[in-house]
Amino acid sequence: MQPNEQELMMALRGGLRGRFRQSFHLLEAAFEVLDDRMAHCVTPEEYETMQPILRQITEQLLSLQRLGEHAADAAIAPVLHQACAPRAMDLLGQLRELAELLNEILLQESVEASVRVEAAENLGVLLTMGDDTLLNGLLANLVSNSLAAGLPVQITLSCEPGRLYYRDNGPGLPEDAAALLESGVWSDRLLEQGGLGLPLIRAYAAAMGWTLTVEREAGICVCFSLPPCTLDLGSMVLESTAGTPSQRQRRRQDLWRELHPVLPQTPET
Repeated sequence: MQPNEQELMMALRGGLRGRFRQSFHLLEAAFEVLDDRMAHCVTPEEYETMQPILRQITEQLLSLQRLGEHAADAAIAPVLHQACAPRAMDLLGQLRELAELLNEILLQESVEASVRVEAAENLGVLLTMGDDTLLNGLLANLVSNSLAAGLPVQITLSCEPGRLYYRDNGPGLPEDAAALLESGVWSDRLLEQGGLGLPLIRAYAAAMGWTLTVEREAGICVCFSLPPCTLDLGSMVLESTAGTPSQRQRRRQDLWRELHPVLPQTPET
């Protein structure tokens, strides 16, 4: 992905997210004023009868916030194919770094969840074509869906030649969600709920040249078929995960922002 194209995409995404976030905060502030007025202007009995409605409004505001975040992400999906130029990477090394960062975030936020990477002892590297920015978004959206399904969560990233498996111990994807992830076909239920980021996962994978299938078993199990690394390894430098401390911190902050809607509402440090 060229720097100017990436900057344009992030500006579009960031601008939309800012608009959604501003509208959400205005609605949240208005609701707090309304709640305070009701608490002082009606009898305690009347206020108690209104609590189920107030809780429902709060839940819908949180849902709208998450849908706004996803809409901003989805706005860049159609241009991923044009803007992304997959390059050779050691996917196993990338996943190990991402798992370490995700576990740091989950521990900091006191979330009952963990991410681990599995690979055969003789698999020292897993070469494929990809993009580190898209990989961040792909994994963060998958983890977000796992966390949203309920806690505690154990996530496993299993690597083998030509394959990456994402698994968790949750309730698994409904059939219409699995169909959306595999084929892009929306059900009426998902149209109403917003799809929970699944179309973006599909777009990220497709932009890197990965294909995916959903295995019907307990928990989520998504299998990514990886393109071969066809470049001349003797004349290239593989993308490294051993960046500077500032690069690592920036990657951590990017992951935190992606996970923020399903994390406890605490400030990033």
